Amino acid sequence: MECLEQLLKVIVISELRYVEGAINAKAPLMRIFMEQCAIERSNFILNVWRVALKQNQKTTLSDLYNWHNQLYGKDYLHMQIGLNLNIDVLDRKALEICRFMLQMNLPDELTAILTEQSIKIETSLLALVQIRSLSEN
Repeated sequence: MECLEQLLKVIVISELRYVEGAINAKAPLMRIFMEQCAIERSNFILNVWRVALKQNQKTTLSDLYNWHNQLYGKDYLHMQIGLNLNIDVLDRKALEICRFMLQMNLPDELTAILTEQSIKIETSLLALVQIRSLSEN
């Protein structure tokens, strides 16, 4: 599951960049878009945790908290994400990993989650181009 770990790392950074983008957005449309993308990335991370990592095991809130600290770090709200990490590049890398993983023999539920996330990433990449062009005019 090394691919899944790499995907989660990229998605976490992407999520944080979308949060930063929402905070710094000047246009309301861009802010709403960035917020929605951050929520989608967060939901994907939780779905992967539920389906792939914990499956049907009994888990506690402390398990989720420990995993959260492992992904984000203990003080992630004060973390500065590098400004040179372009959201487009992060999403394209996540899409590449998703597509690669979809070629693997994975459980159906994980395949469904990856397919859904691939579609959301593709949609957000296209939408971002449109929103940027609207913002320029």
